[in-house]
Amino acid sequence: MMELVEMPTWPVFRRGQVSKPAGSLDAYVGQTSELPEFRHAPSKTAVVKRLRNRLVPDDKDLWKAEPEAKVRAMTHFDRGYLATEDVARYTYTLVSAYVDCMRDKCLNNPRYRRYFYSFQEAVQGRGPIPSRENLDTLTGVNFVITGCSQSGRTAYIQRLRNIFGAPFRVVSPALPDIKLVWYFPIVVLQWPSCGTLKGLLEQIRDKFVSEIKDPASLTAVFRKMRGKSAESAIIAASVLLNVGLFVIDGANAQSLKGHVRDILKYLCRLQGHTNIPLLLSCTDVFMAGAKQLDSDVDAVLRGRIFAFPAMAVPPDNIEAILCGRSLHEVTADDLDKLDFWYQFNLWFWKAGLLSPQLEMPHHLPRWTFDVCHGRVGWLAAGFRALHEHLAWEPELLRNAGPKQALVAGIFETQLRTCEPARIAIKAYGVDPSSISRSAVKQYLDHLPFGAGSILAARSTGPLLGAGHV
Repeated sequence: MMELVEMPTWPVFRRGQVSKPAGSLDAYVGQTSELPEFRHAPSKTAVVKRLRNRLVPDDKDLWKAEPEAKVRAMTHFDRGYLATEDVARYTYTLVSAYVDCMRDKCLNNPRYRRYFYSFQEAVQGRGPIPSRENLDTLTGVNFVITGCSQSGRTAYIQRLRNIFGAPFRVVSPALPDIKLVWYFPIVVLQWPSCGTLKGLLEQIRDKFVSEIKDPASLTAVFRKMRGKSAESAIIAASVLLNVGLFVIDGANAQSLKGHVRDILKYLCRLQGHTNIPLLLSCTDVFMAGAKQLDSDVDAVLRGRIFAFPAMAVPPDNIEAILCGRSLHEVTADDLDKLDFWYQFNLWFWKAGLLSPQLEMPHHLPRWTFDVCHGRVGWLAAGFRALHEHLAWEPELLRNAGPKQALVAGIFETQLRTCEPARIAIKAYGVDPSSISRSAVKQYLDHLPFGAGSILAARSTGPLLGAGHV
């Protein structure tokens, strides 16, 4: 049975949703009857709306709910996301590059269809990987997001995954020669922990197999994605499966001990053949080290860069800015004066578990900053623990509570496993020269961008591992 449904969501606009009986393989796979259209976001405001995600369901009954109900409501607390203006602008650029790329890959275009078929021949061993030189397409666009650990990069990638959506396939009578076409709007990968190109290729293959769920339909492709032909087969599969965006997350200081050049060079080659946009997420230290490599990996590293820095300490003169007003009365301009850390604390406080009449203690952001040092990832973990504690003991909200000792204690307990890193951050902030070389080396990804210079000055060896120098 075919149910015609228009789904006006960007960046993919799908029509002709095909309904399948529950329990069949098709019920677990997004399937459409027509080729998708790709559309730009209507506005930056639309980007903000799609990026933003509530911490708990929008349910006023939660304000007076029993503790058990509040705790259940926090099941997906970690998926909450608040986008800044700069993040929204960057995302609009990224989505635009994605849409332009996918519009170039139109299977209704005979020229591109020949190109598409040539990859099928290549993966079957009947020809080389084709070149894009005569396809009148531009070089793929790269994006790079950097920042210290716990700065929000991975949370941002999770929201991108939500925006772009899950893989789907097209079974259409308009494609009698191809019959079935897959689309992978986004493929999110981790920088291989083994530090090798082989590890990355295996990860890509496993990602494709797990999503398709019926690898027998692409046996020839998957068989070639191991062994000597793996590199070329991955490139071919990326075209045949219409990958829209590759994301590589988790590159850090430890990654520099691996074969960084091999991995980055392959990513350059993959993009050169496929025109697929690439987003690399790495710490500042990784970026500084990778930039020392040869120019043959520059194509990946010189993409559109966006930094997720640790947030600055909120101002001391909070009461002077508020001028005796409550946080309910403060203007947007005055909120800007309180800076990002204060605004994020206020957003977490107003998650939807407390009555709007309960005002956040004005100096609470100062208390959380003393523990989290501007890392929004730690702030999220601490606030979840705080909300759970307040759900079970709501009397702590009386008399303008909770108090500083309680908030600090809950945050400290929740972040106990991160205590060594927090101590190193605090020591570096007081006196960079006081921190030991071993501490710098161990917590380099947590420290400010310039911390690597201390390690370089005290080290006699190269900054990059033997695998790529």
